[in-house]
Amino acid sequence: MPPTGNSNIWPVLLTLALLTAACATAAAAGDSYGPCPQIRFVGGERIVLNPMEIRLVCGDASTEGWGQIPFNQAENFLKAFLQQRGYQEPRFEPGPDVLTVDPGLKTIVRSFTETGLPPEIKLSKLRRIKGQAMTPRLLDTAKAALQGALQNRGYACPEIHMRGNGTTGELTAEVRPGEIYRFKHIRPQKTDEVYPQIFYRYEAFKRGQRFDSRLLELTARRTMGDSLFLNAYFEVNCSTGGMVVTERVVSGKPQLYKLGVGFDTEGFFIGKAQWQHSRLGTRSNSMGASVYTSYREQTAIAHFRYFMGKASRFYLMPKLTFGRLNQPQYEAIHSEFALLPGFSWDSRSLRGEFSAGPALEYEHTIRGLGPVTSYPAFATRLELRDHNFEYYAGEPQTGGRVTFKSQSMIAGMESRITAHLLSLQGEHIWNLGGYTPPALVLATRYLAQTTLVKNSLLAAGEIPLGMRIFMGGDSDLRGAGLNKVPDDPEGLLTTVYDGVELRLGDVLPHGLQPLVFLDAAMGGRSSARLDPNVYFSPGFGLRWASPVGSIRTTVARGIVWRRDPAAEVLLRPQWRFFLSLGKEF
Repeated sequence: MPPTGNSNIWPVLLTLALLTAACATAAAAGDSYGPCPQIRFVGGERIVLNPMEIRLVCGDASTEGWGQIPFNQAENFLKAFLQQRGYQEPRFEPGPDVLTVDPGLKTIVRSFTETGLPPEIKLSKLRRIKGQAMTPRLLDTAKAALQGALQNRGYACPEIHMRGNGTTGELTAEVRPGEIYRFKHIRPQKTDEVYPQIFYRYEAFKRGQRFDSRLLELTARRTMGDSLFLNAYFEVNCSTGGMVVTERVVSGKPQLYKLGVGFDTEGFFIGKAQWQHSRLGTRSNSMGASVYTSYREQTAIAHFRYFMGKASRFYLMPKLTFGRLNQPQYEAIHSEFALLPGFSWDSRSLRGEFSAGPALEYEHTIRGLGPVTSYPAFATRLELRDHNFEYYAGEPQTGGRVTFKSQSMIAGMESRITAHLLSLQGEHIWNLGGYTPPALVLATRYLAQTTLVKNSLLAAGEIPLGMRIFMGGDSDLRGAGLNKVPDDPEGLLTTVYDGVELRLGDVLPHGLQPLVFLDAAMGGRSSARLDPNVYFSPGFGLRWASPVGSIRTTVARGIVWRRDPAAEVLLRPQWRFFLSLGKEF
């Protein structure tokens, strides 16, 4: 029987099939990659190992015993490395000469649930957990956030077990909060350098107050910040007999040296150096000196703080200050010697500090309007600072502080005039929604200041610069030039200011935090009286918590609301740009 036309097709189809299989095999081999010939990765997402990981899975011919790694050992290492990257279900196919690794897909946290958590703590307030790759680090982050939330509310010794399902993406926290404890007895560290009672000066809590781990850390920071010890921390142990808190310190040299640098577009290069000795005598009296310098300002300060007793917070502080100011409207040198008795205290939620005493002032106006004079004065200062504001100072997100200051000079007491400066300023910050980490941060700062003096002395140049007021710049009206409100050397006798800022929290990558703000102010050239015009500065900016410090940049526009066309206009509308390293709101 003669062959048909279809019988000739089969050899052709067989040849095509063999060629297709060969091409597919070659393509698959071409898609594989790896850190070494014996370890090959396949799959869609590329895995890059660091040099140490490569050495552990591929071996190191230069190191004895590490020339060749068995596949089972390499598989264990690779499984751990991939899980650290979120690949919870990798597949391994060992061959004669090659270990093939398919990482699979990253496991994403689809749900986050808990058992045993007190009702006042909500999982919904913990951000950056759901939707993230499930890794051991993420589990540690979630555990630390829950532990912090519990320990900040009195649960001193909670037990938390985290469980993650690599297949379903379910994350579960099994919580045993334990008892609510209160601060009672704190075991101070006994040292040869200081009396144990001295630690009471730095305590940020009261006996009987509900336990809060942040207050212990704040206490330790105060101790180290005063250079009393090189390091300080607290150990917390719980048992059926109660909670025991023990202070631990690491002694070092009693002298502290600090050197810092910064930058902004107002003062240009900024430098600060500080020296402090905090273990003078058995009462741990302190002595310090600091120098601050920028293009606009240079200041040197020396002080000695003498405490009245071992555990006392009462002190006597002689203080000597030298300074030079080079502002657009004036240039002046200033010195002050003050003798300031003072004391500090802590309540359950805030720290207060008060000082008051006489001072001898000297002022020499080199350029601009102002006297060359020396006069005695009496100064007071009261500051109330929320513990949370102090604790989160490096990353502002909650809390507040208020400061009242006054200075008085009396005619006839080595002074030609009578004048009283009164100032109230503060700032408050809110973590909107109470999220961890914060999603939105709202902040406000305000100032009300007046000098009570005969108004005609302002134009005559008889009022010292320290009692005249200039606004403008990053510290208040960001839509005006530095101290350009008013744009003359007379200055003002009364001002009020309020600024509101809304900043995005830890939401965008790389720590970038956009912000918008509105500043508003009024001023007047008379004591306790404001002119009718209102000055606004709306603007926007960006904050970046860089490894070397906070970087902030803002752009603002000065605007005048002329409520009275006949009234003097103190601000010239303009755009202002500001950039700084090391400053916060």
